[in-house]
Amino acid sequence: MTEADDQDTENSNDSIFGELNSLLDEVKQKNSKGNDYLTPFQDALDELEELDTLVEEESDEEQERKWIETHSQHKQKAGEVINQLKKNLENLQRGVENRDLGSYFGEGPSEDALYELTAKLDGEFRSMIKGSKKLLSRIKEYFNMVSVNEEWETENATNWKLATTEIESISSLLHNNIFLEGRQYKLEFFSIGTTPDERPNMYVFMKSVLLHSILSVYGGINALIMYIMDENGIEEAKDLFGQELHVDTPSEGAMEFLKNSSALSSFDYQMSPKESEEINDILQNLTWSMREFSKTLDSLPIGEGKYLPKLSEINSHVVTNKYRPRETYQNLGMWPLERERQHYCLQELDLNNWLGIEQHSQVLNYKATLHRINYRDFIDFIQSLGYVYKKVTDYSGFRRTKPVLTMFDWGERACKFRPSATIYFYNPQCPISNTEMRIVVDSRIGNGTAYLEAHVGLEIFNIKDSFNEPEELATVERRLLIRDAAEQFLQRLWNDFETYQCSNGLLKNSKFDAYITELNTKGRTFEDMILSDTKKKLIEENVFAILSNSERLIERGVETNRGIMLAGPPGVGKSLTIDAIISRSTSTVIFTNYLMLMGNMEGIFELARRYAPTILILEDIDALGITAQRGAGGSGAGLSTLLNCMDGINSNNGVISVATSNHPESMDWALIARPGRFDVRIDYPYPDHEVLKGILELKLRSYPCETPLGLDDLVEKMPLGFTGSHIQEIVNQANYICMNNSTDDALKVKITQSALES
Repeated sequence: MTEADDQDTENSNDSIFGELNSLLDEVKQKNSKGNDYLTPFQDALDELEELDTLVEEESDEEQERKWIETHSQHKQKAGEVINQLKKNLENLQRGVENRDLGSYFGEGPSEDALYELTAKLDGEFRSMIKGSKKLLSRIKEYFNMVSVNEEWETENATNWKLATTEIESISSLLHNNIFLEGRQYKLEFFSIGTTPDERPNMYVFMKSVLLHSILSVYGGINALIMYIMDENGIEEAKDLFGQELHVDTPSEGAMEFLKNSSALSSFDYQMSPKESEEINDILQNLTWSMREFSKTLDSLPIGEGKYLPKLSEINSHVVTNKYRPRETYQNLGMWPLERERQHYCLQELDLNNWLGIEQHSQVLNYKATLHRINYRDFIDFIQSLGYVYKKVTDYSGFRRTKPVLTMFDWGERACKFRPSATIYFYNPQCPISNTEMRIVVDSRIGNGTAYLEAHVGLEIFNIKDSFNEPEELATVERRLLIRDAAEQFLQRLWNDFETYQCSNGLLKNSKFDAYITELNTKGRTFEDMILSDTKKKLIEENVFAILSNSERLIERGVETNRGIMLAGPPGVGKSLTIDAIISRSTSTVIFTNYLMLMGNMEGIFELARRYAPTILILEDIDALGITAQRGAGGSGAGLSTLLNCMDGINSNNGVISVATSNHPESMDWALIARPGRFDVRIDYPYPDHEVLKGILELKLRSYPCETPLGLDDLVEKMPLGFTGSHIQEIVNQANYICMNNSTDDALKVKITQSALES
């Protein structure tokens, strides 16, 4: 720091110190005037307490003149007091601006001196503030005009504070009935003939009437409960109500008393017959009066009337607190970002706000492999009813999260799928309930299972409109009807969904396996194989004729379930026949092998029944391990399940089971030799030379070949047991050889005799 800088700092310090000393002298001088701020204005301030002491004998003109003169004097004195307050505030402002306890250097005053000076100033300022408070407390009396509304509102606020003050426990409320303690109401002074200036406005007056009524009821139930407890030697409220009542305010306690007041009906109220008659008369009078008064209040056209949720608005809540209907659940707002500590999960808050506290739910459980299909079908179904989603979210711990959105293709459609999500729906006119409706749908998956769960709120149902029940229904009966309506609603929702899914779901008329994966077949048809006319006729009559006439047959009362067994050694055309059946079919096709059947045999048959008419392919059922007779080393459990699935209690109408087996002779007779299981057996023996030649010609038809080819010589060399699979391999090998020996265009290379012989 340079010498010039030191000199500037010293000059600045001296200036600040001088300003503070000057301010101290000024404040001391103000505080030293008798140390009483009220003295110069005492007379005028005393007169403020009685501003107009008028003589009745004087004329109106004289009274008015004196009133104006007195008021002018008071106004002048009040102005002087306000000016004094203004000077005090200016000094205080200067003190705030100059107060500094920083360090000073140079030859100016020491740091200790600054501390001492600041302490003196603070002391004087505290005296000035104390005097200013005195001035404010007296000048307030000048502004003493109070409106009628303010008087009533002040009293309302005072009385209502009794009901909202925090309490320690229910016990403290019972032993100190604050609802009846020292309350005053201007209602008792209100009478007919008051002028508009003497009447509060409608809002303030109605508030006073209602508060008086509420607190009277609260006080009455409080007193009655305490009396019954004393009379019967009950010390704790939980012993009376059978549960702990946790409340924070007297009003919450009174609401709990009223909700649990049915406990009072279990006690004896001993009195003489004459006394009982009188009390019962009063009771009847009171209950009738309260009902009629409630009806009247409920019908008053005040604003838009009582609170009703706007179900179409995402931020409009259903009533969760009848005591404060415009508050959200626990007064935490709609869609809070994080849960409050006292709540188990955030979803609870959202469901209560969207549907109300009382809810009914129903779940659709299924295998995880079906989740994306059922989710997509249900969303399509619910939207077909007119529902639109207002919010889509998910929950992780105590927080709301963005649900994962995935896509999958089915047929020619790209489908959206949320494995885990909660969706909030709204419908302006639900065709199931015939009312405006909100519902919530949960989508969840985990541990090999999944489910959809639908929630509906009881408060949303309007019993009077839906069921034409009288409005005077008892509360308990009314609640039972509402709950029954909610249960019926969800039951019909799921039933209608099942009907929709069976007719319009993604799986209807689709071709897929038991893992719910679309089949990607080779597209082979009956034109791509050598099949005898007898076999073709059996397949036509037992598969496609039934499928094309399914509805007519059912109408006629004929069962349309069928079992066809394709039996024979490997490679003889069973799988090719299956491919051809799948390619030709326009109905639902479900493909299974033994692994799929072992994991979920009953579920597969249920799926086939659901989307009937269905062709159910059971490939290689020998591998199920049921190729022996029951009691002779066979797997009785697997066999029994298959037998029951094919011809058990459940109807298989519309399900055509087509199975393949390499060893039908070893299978249980109850499976293959009994109508209702496998009704038709089509054997596929090893082909003879004539059939082998036909298969070879068929396989070569797709490729250019040299002419002539000596196919007869080739076929004669084929031993017994040669199959179409072997011939396909010969044709493939010939293609490899010819392509390797030629540089021509791929589509022009011809299959040669030598390649086939090789």
